[in-house]
Amino acid sequence: MMIKYPKPRPWMLKKEILILYYALRDKRTSVVARLPAILSVIYLLSPVDLIPDFIPFFGYLDDIIIVPLLLNLAIRLLPSEVREESIQKAVRNKRKFQIVFILFILGMLTLLAGIFLLIRHLFFGH
Repeated sequence: MMIKYPKPRPWMLKKEILILYYALRDKRTSVVARLPAILSVIYLLSPVDLIPDFIPFFGYLDDIIIVPLLLNLAIRLLPSEVREESIQKAVRNKRKFQIVFILFILGMLTLLAGIFLLIRHLFFGH
């Protein structure tokens, strides 16, 4: 059964990431299809931007446009069978990833609170 992939929308970024997660783990995915996904992660994490982030509004505009376009391109370059299977896996496991993401955020907040309390104790005493 072929699932028609809808036109990309900004609110679909989480779904695209899940689809690419499964697709990039598949051995049938070519290097050409993997490259835009890898480049989007590198661009997002890289300190080098087309427009520097310290420029208000416009600094983040390139991130908001380039990364989703690269992710969408990566999905469109996937072999159709891999894309369909990845979409189905993403739909089936969406709830599991939401729980993992929430637990990750809670863990990071706990870690940051612990670091804050440790620094406060070390530098400002009791």
